[in-house]
Amino acid sequence: MADTNATPGTDAGSGADPDEVASRSAFAPVLERVRSLEVDAREIEAAIAGGIAGGFQAALVLQLHDTDAIREIGSIFGVPTLNGGWLAMFALGALFALPFSLFVANSIDSFVSKVMMLSSRNDYLRKLLVPLLKRSALTTTTLGLGNGYGLAVGVLFSLFLMPAWLTVVMGVPMAIPNLTGDGLFGVIAWTLYGGTLGLVYGLIIEY
Repeated sequence: MADTNATPGTDAGSGADPDEVASRSAFAPVLERVRSLEVDAREIEAAIAGGIAGGFQAALVLQLHDTDAIREIGSIFGVPTLNGGWLAMFALGALFALPFSLFVANSIDSFVSKVMMLSSRNDYLRKLLVPLLKRSALTTTTLGLGNGYGLAVGVLFSLFLMPAWLTVVMGVPMAIPNLTGDGLFGVIAWTLYGGTLGLVYGLIIEY
């Protein structure tokens, strides 16, 4: 609260945009909070909880698209069934979430800088972001980072790792990278996984 009251006095003379000042002040506690974080048990629990929630969402999207896609994921663990695929998605969701805290800590500075630059050039984006940041700054930030993280996971897993495993270990020939419709839909599903991971992670850490 003290920083908010002090800001107009220092910026009024420079003619700074109040919305831009508000967005900067909203990001400040996020940066301080993340820089002070250590990878402790609570952060790991938050990441795992977010990963399981994200795994559920990704599995649901994949099953709605093609039930066989879930069975293929289950076959990675030797259980090519619907139940096996769902359990595999929960396990993979938790596993892929473990490095998320380090990803947030290492990426947040550049992410915030890019968002601030874009919002300073786009009035609509600034009007959208400022209220979100005021309400829940860390969660809004980790949600955005989570989507990028999920996209990277989706590209690595759906296009390369999974088809390589099925081809080499399971004897099911697949193109590598798997640029078919199913492979690209898998990337979308894992991107949604990342958004859910970031949302749940931010909510647990922030509150």
